[in-house]
Amino acid sequence: MPDSSDMSDDELDVWSDINNPNNDADMDDWADTHNPNNDEYLGD
Repeated sequence: MPDSSDMSDDELDVWSDINNPNNDADMDDWADTHNPNNDEYLGD
């Protein structure tokens, strides 16, 4: 499991959603937020 200590607040929000068994988010959502070709990208 990745170390969450150096994640930004936005990343932590996604990470907590992914790791919440009551949430529909999954690793596809994590990949989407880290893909610069995706509209949900966290970067600039």
